Amino acid sequence: MTQHAAWPTWMTFVILMMFIGPAIRASIGGRYRRLDRWRNRLPREESEQLANLEAAISERDTVIDDLQKRLSELESRLDFAERLLSERGSPQNQALPVAR
Repeated sequence: MTQHAAWPTWMTFVILMMFIGPAIRASIGGRYRRLDRWRNRLPREESEQLANLEAAISERDTVIDDLQKRLSELESRLDFAERLLSERGSPQNQALPVAR
């Protein structure tokens, strides 16, 4: 009589998750899917307000991105100025007095 290998329990778990995971995601839905589902049920005025708020948020994100770019450019200029000032003040660059 030959013995067969037992079915590994981890394989059962993986197969169950392959089927259960997508089913749960489809039934619950993501955060944005729920927002879109409720958007259709909102009154027209509230949906317009929601659209205006989303536009304001995207505009604010654009402004924040622009400010971050400007700040990083300012930081690099400040670093450059600090390096120039430190090189100017270092004793290696100062002229040595001539002994007579």
